[in-house]
Amino acid sequence: MAVDWEAYASGVEADIAQLKKDLAPLEAGEMTIGERRGSGPWRDVTAESIARNKQAIATYEAILKDVRTNRIKGAS
Repeated sequence: MAVDWEAYASGVEADIAQLKKDLAPLEAGEMTIGERRGSGPWRDVTAESIARNKQAIATYEAILKDVRTNRIKGAS
């Protein structure tokens, strides 16, 4: 079964867009994320969430670049 690289790339682009949308209010300080373990105190994990989202965006962008360069362009 052949892979539809255009559809795959579109899906990756959609994932990147969603991650950026989720990241915007965190970076703007409009939203914070916290966690609590057991009955302990809440801890702000916004910075960790921002870093994790940025890493995910970078990973998806690298995947998209590879797909566009090696799969889609090469298939033409």
